[in-house]
Amino acid sequence: MRLTTQVYWLAFAALASFIGWIIYQADTGTKTTLFLLVESLPLGDKLGHIWLYGALAFLLNLSLALRQAQYKNVSLYWGSLIVLVFAVLEELSQQFFATRTLDAMDLVADAIGIGLADFLLRRKHRSANND
Repeated sequence: MRLTTQVYWLAFAALASFIGWIIYQADTGTKTTLFLLVESLPLGDKLGHIWLYGALAFLLNLSLALRQAQYKNVSLYWGSLIVLVFAVLEELSQQFFATRTLDAMDLVADAIGIGLADFLLRRKHRSANND
């Protein structure tokens, strides 16, 4: 495994751990300073979802060397698919916690972040192939 790939995996693991911590805090109803800060910003929660899930997809796709799944004429990055499935399952799991609220707009924000990551990676990949 190349050093670059190891760095991507390390960054992905760190961000995934941070997101796991956030989910745990939310599931247990703990109000951290971070949560209070996010709540104080207009659209802070949605922007957080866009950035966190977008960065997670970006790093996982790089960790997986931009491997893609093909279906007919559509190709999707495996990392993005994995993060999207995780986002859907995490959002659906909120119905089992009294401290959480199932919010379809959170899932939309997650999808926007993942879509932005895909856009940036495809653009980077395209320009690298044209050089």
